[in-house]
Amino acid sequence: MSEFLIRLNLNHTYARDRLQKCGSMFEDVRNKFPKTLSATLVWRRFSFAVYSATAGSKQELRAAFRDAWNAVDPDNPNVIRLFITAKTEETSDLMRSIYTAMYGADAYLELTTELCDAIPLLRERGALSALRLRNYLFAVDPGCGFTTLLSSFSDYLTRMKLFEERPGERSHFREIRVVPGDEGKNGTMSADEAIASVNGASMGDDTIISAIGIDISAFLEGSRYDELRAFVRRLDDYQDDFVFLFRIPYLEKSSLERVETVLSDVLLLRTVEIPPLDDCALFESFWGDLNRLGYEKTARLDDAFFRKLAAEKKDGRFYGYKTVMKIVSEMVLMKSAYDARREDANEAVTRSVLDVDDLTGDFVRTAKERTGYDALAEMIGMEAITERIREIATQVKYAIRNKTLDRPAIHMRFLGAPGTGKTTVARIVGEIFREEGILRKGGFFEYSARQLCAEYVGQTAVKTASICRDAYGSVLFIDEAYSLYEGDVPGRNDYGKEALTTLISEMENHRDDMLVIMAGYTDEMETLMKGNTGLRSRMPFAVTFPSYTREQLFDIFMLMVRKHFPYASELETEAKSFFLSLSDDYVKSREFGNARFVRNLYERTWSKGALRSALAGEEKISLTREDFLAASAEKEFSEKIQKEKQPIGFQSGGEI
Repeated sequence: MSEFLIRLNLNHTYARDRLQKCGSMFEDVRNKFPKTLSATLVWRRFSFAVYSATAGSKQELRAAFRDAWNAVDPDNPNVIRLFITAKTEETSDLMRSIYTAMYGADAYLELTTELCDAIPLLRERGALSALRLRNYLFAVDPGCGFTTLLSSFSDYLTRMKLFEERPGERSHFREIRVVPGDEGKNGTMSADEAIASVNGASMGDDTIISAIGIDISAFLEGSRYDELRAFVRRLDDYQDDFVFLFRIPYLEKSSLERVETVLSDVLLLRTVEIPPLDDCALFESFWGDLNRLGYEKTARLDDAFFRKLAAEKKDGRFYGYKTVMKIVSEMVLMKSAYDARREDANEAVTRSVLDVDDLTGDFVRTAKERTGYDALAEMIGMEAITERIREIATQVKYAIRNKTLDRPAIHMRFLGAPGTGKTTVARIVGEIFREEGILRKGGFFEYSARQLCAEYVGQTAVKTASICRDAYGSVLFIDEAYSLYEGDVPGRNDYGKEALTTLISEMENHRDDMLVIMAGYTDEMETLMKGNTGLRSRMPFAVTFPSYTREQLFDIFMLMVRKHFPYASELETEAKSFFLSLSDDYVKSREFGNARFVRNLYERTWSKGALRSALAGEEKISLTREDFLAASAEKEFSEKIQKEKQPIGFQSGGEI
């Protein structure tokens, strides 16, 4: 009988749907283990667990774990993946540190597990030099842990004694970002500078290095593969000293294969693909970061994390594990401040346990007494749109209940000028569809169309698919969607077309579990529909948002004022005069922002009031006519388009 270390991974979608149940399921697997063998649960998160077990062979152990899992959940036999390594003096602590610390990096777990078997055999045959000649291409997006993987693999190679012993401490790594050209900038290196750095490491100019990570992403721009090949050739002289780990973004297969071909022309290569991080891997990181800072979490904290994570992602600027660490740090600082206040009041605190009650702001879900339709009813000028949304929801619900009907695609086009409420209504539609049982989550993810596009060929499809994955069960709102299609121009490398193709595929494959809303001007959106024949049929619902009338603009302004501030009656009179005097040319121009214009004017008005009150030593703000006049006189709010030398004016009650 031999001892083994086992990591059992759950499919992330499966784990995410059973967030609070997975811990007991891992215990159940151990309890279902054959009595002739032994297994101990030594570590768990919610999507994976690590066991120590005794068995006659890996094959026997693999079969025992699968049988135990099938006894726990016979309906889902294919949601687990097993990594098994023999426990030896050399590998036991090393592989335990890897198995318990890596999130969303199955390919790296596979690599290190495989090498645990291969290295002793190669050493026995005196063939370790063959492994020293192999280098690695890591396809991993920024923020998804390349530096962590580089550090881990450098330590792994050292502790597995891949290199001959040399004076000094080995296991350190060096990370370089190389750019084509004569000179590196902003932390990058040219090819010559990178070779000089590698040579310095080879000569032992500081600590002895096991692995060098080289970011070669910049060579992908413009497909500068000849320059990349020339650079890689120069690295061949240093193969006896350390292993190279090249990094590029996670790409679609054909683009990845082009890079593999260039590198493997010169070097022995293995590719390690780390897909874009999903919420499951990010949650594992969140849990681990909390523990490293000395905190345990309550189950109630999980939803707060996922809610904050969605808020961080929704604007298209997300930085992977760094963003997770920012969230953790914010939580910990909030808790420390809360605990300090409670201790000052002689209240009992649990310093090491973090709960949602310790938090404020975006982490806390406020109780909602109003429905989505209530929220629409509070918006000015949305009566017709509310009826249209109600009609769509009714049709979809009827199709869901009636099994003889095909469930219609629910994707929509929101047509109209900027500032007409498209984004706000899209967010509310997510809530309505969740309340009506059409969407599972009803969350809201907002992107401009070009945010779906990436930097390099082959990266856009991956980025778009990843954005869609985040929005499953929710609303994916794409503003200025028409910019994804600019016509077929010979020679243009238009990533917009690639994004659109991927988006259409996701819309079809997840037509029951994601609502894509594309928004933009009516004419441009029609051009987009004509540019892709499959798009219109997948977006059967069009909702038109008319521009606001002058009276509605005034009503919106006063609604904002009344909601937050006391005000003088003269302000209301002045504001009404201002809005009713806007010219036809101005309010019908494409640069006019409708409600966005109103919000900016409102914010500028109370900003003037805040300054005036502060200078007068007044704590509370009460808005005046003078505050409005000062704000509306600024250039941003003055007329930009007027009839030649004609005064601004319009009859009260006129319609746009």
